[in-house]
Amino acid sequence: MDLLQLQWKRLVWIIQRGTLFVMALSLASCAITPAQETETAIVEEPKEIVTTEPIEQAVEEEEPEDLPLTAELVYYILTAEIAGQRGEMGVAVDLYHKASTEIESPALAGRSAQVAVFTRDQQRISRALERWAEVDPEDADVYVMQAPLLMIQGDYAAAVKAVDAALELASPEDARNFLARIAEQLTELVNAEQALNIFQQLKQYQANDTDVIFAYAKLAAFYKHYADGLKAVDVVLEQQPKREEALVLKAEILQRTGKGDVALAMLAKAVKADDVSDDLRFSYAKSLGENGKTKQSRQVFEQLHEANPNSDEVLFALGLLALEEKDGATAKKFFSQLVKQGDRGKQAAYFMGLAEEVNEQIEQALIWFASVPADSSRYQSAQRRYINLLAERGEVDKARNHLKLLRKENPDNAVQYFMFEASFLREQDQDQAAFDLYTDALVQYPGEVELLYGRAMVAEPLNRLSVLEQDLRVILKKDPDNTQALNALGYTLTDRTDRHDEALILIKKAVELKPNDPFYLDSLGWVYYRLGNLPVAERYLRQAADVQPDAEFLAHLGEVLWQLGKREEAKQMWQKGLQQTKDNQLLLKTMRRFGL
Repeated sequence: MDLLQLQWKRLVWIIQRGTLFVMALSLASCAITPAQETETAIVEEPKEIVTTEPIEQAVEEEEPEDLPLTAELVYYILTAEIAGQRGEMGVAVDLYHKASTEIESPALAGRSAQVAVFTRDQQRISRALERWAEVDPEDADVYVMQAPLLMIQGDYAAAVKAVDAALELASPEDARNFLARIAEQLTELVNAEQALNIFQQLKQYQANDTDVIFAYAKLAAFYKHYADGLKAVDVVLEQQPKREEALVLKAEILQRTGKGDVALAMLAKAVKADDVSDDLRFSYAKSLGENGKTKQSRQVFEQLHEANPNSDEVLFALGLLALEEKDGATAKKFFSQLVKQGDRGKQAAYFMGLAEEVNEQIEQALIWFASVPADSSRYQSAQRRYINLLAERGEVDKARNHLKLLRKENPDNAVQYFMFEASFLREQDQDQAAFDLYTDALVQYPGEVELLYGRAMVAEPLNRLSVLEQDLRVILKKDPDNTQALNALGYTLTDRTDRHDEALILIKKAVELKPNDPFYLDSLGWVYYRLGNLPVAERYLRQAADVQPDAEFLAHLGEVLWQLGKREEAKQMWQKGLQQTKDNQLLLKTMRRFGL
């Protein structure tokens, strides 16, 4: 083999397999949008765009295309790779596109399109995909990559055609993977109605293809369109009554719609089959637990554990069941094994902390909560537990120092950590410290709405009403339809000042924007009470209490009823409030004012 042929083999490998810079981009992309861990996933995770293999293996598996090797082609490809390694993606994409126009190479055109995707430049991506479709119109991947771009551009009819083309060209296995990817993209790019409508327009959906109908059912369940999802999954089960993933999906939909007993009965019947999989048994055990049959659930999970002692999912389930039963030692055993096995879900450390709490081993719990990785879906919960445990031990300063460190290490989430610390301080009855923290935070993040609103709320009990009004008006200047700010300012002016006419205007606007919000209805009733219009006040306060019988709403309603001479009904309202919250200060204060 001569030097030119070897060089061509290497260029083909670069084109077909990708190099280090694309692998780095893939990893960076994953870091930007990590997959979230969930207990129940309706829509499958998208597949990786680029894979990499050792160069020797790639050369052995794939013969180089019999295409002319020119100086221009070598220059374009190698220069594109160097540009990519330097982070000059625009240059890399343009060079790859030039290379793809030099020769009729499907591999090179596909590589050009893959690299273009990383730029998020719609014009470059469209150009690369058009070239790939010209060179290799029979490659389903072309249309799979086209579909999300067309969705972004709002050309849903063209997106439907692209998905149809991909499904017609793909093998059955690849088609199922494509459907999962398309469903994932739809959830990110369009709303529920558009997503479901796109599926309904697919040729294979209209032909009652079971894979397409099943993907639609999963998507409908994801969007909580349970009636549509149930109808679709029943179509699948009519044709494939033993399709386990369809049985599991139907059980999940039934469970979520309050028909857990029906779901459980269906799975109980299904697991009696001789050839049933462990996955279906797992779903059955999960359903038992969800329907209050903890003992039976544990028995099935233990059988699964005996058959496959290293199953992460089964270990996790058994650990959760033990925690639910306050059996910290058993929970620790299962979660500890998950940790030893690598904790791929990155959740075991958090649950080890909960187990140690049950075991009253607080020092160990703190260590486990602190060890939860930052990219875990349980990271924020772990930080809250860590802070709260420190507070329970009286170590408030240590807790605050930890939050300060978190803000430094996670600057993108600094505002949320400020909010969390302020809330934490208020729980410790340190309103002045919370006010000072908000003030410091606003120096770093001036005009941040969450911080302004937070400071306004803590200013009220400190009698800093001028600060409250100032902060809320800054928010309303930015967003005149901010209902929270409208209601908060209106209610404060009602309750703490005599500016009731001004308060009425603010609260009425909030109610117009959100007419069924019980908090806003309560405020509207209260301002009418302060204005002396008791019948109207009663109407709105009843509406608020009907929507949500909150103790404070009932305190207000009771006061208005008392003033209207309906004293027995007023007492009933107050008693109803006490049944919910015995120590509600507003309710108790109101009753004392009327001699009760």
